[in-house]
Amino acid sequence: MSIPKLPNEIREVVCRELYRQVHALDWESMSDRQKTEQYSLWVDDPAIGGELADHFTAEGMRVWLKDGPMKEYARALEGVGQYAKYAVKKLTDIEIPVREALGQEWRTVPGTLAEKPMHVTVTNGSVERYVCWGQPHTLRDLLWAAVREAVDAPARPLIVVTLRENTVLTEDDKTFQDKLAAHCGLDLIRVTRHLVDKN
Repeated sequence: MSIPKLPNEIREVVCRELYRQVHALDWESMSDRQKTEQYSLWVDDPAIGGELADHFTAEGMRVWLKDGPMKEYARALEGVGQYAKYAVKKLTDIEIPVREALGQEWRTVPGTLAEKPMHVTVTNGSVERYVCWGQPHTLRDLLWAAVREAVDAPARPLIVVTLRENTVLTEDDKTFQDKLAAHCGLDLIRVTRHLVDKN
């Protein structure tokens, strides 16, 4: 079944309101149950479901919201993808913690920022390193991406486990992450990233 194409003006209105609400809700701190309930609230919200009603059934709205703008929300906070313009704020630049970990001489190689997972190449002028990052629940994907790079990489890839404010990992979680990375021949650091105003 094909998904109806939304008129651009409807997409703009809905996505801006949706991301405004998502930011106010602190989406990433919500439980899966709360998120599921929120989709139902959005369907009933005149500013979201009301705008989509001429184009989707109630279930179609949930699918579109989940597989469209909400699936892209994490990347939008990185300033990546077609939904980035709707994000209320953005995450601090990943280059900042990378330079703190590796040294101030390290810089991002222009044009290397990419996704799935988020990654970039950094250089100190003579050596290049692959850096990928994501939240703790994405560690499996980060490990696989870094291991694939490590096969032919001139330097050890770096995994950055990113945490948001108020996110706390147990010492057992940290130890397990460190052991996994060491076993795979990878470097791993943990950093807290903050939401800041968009330029």
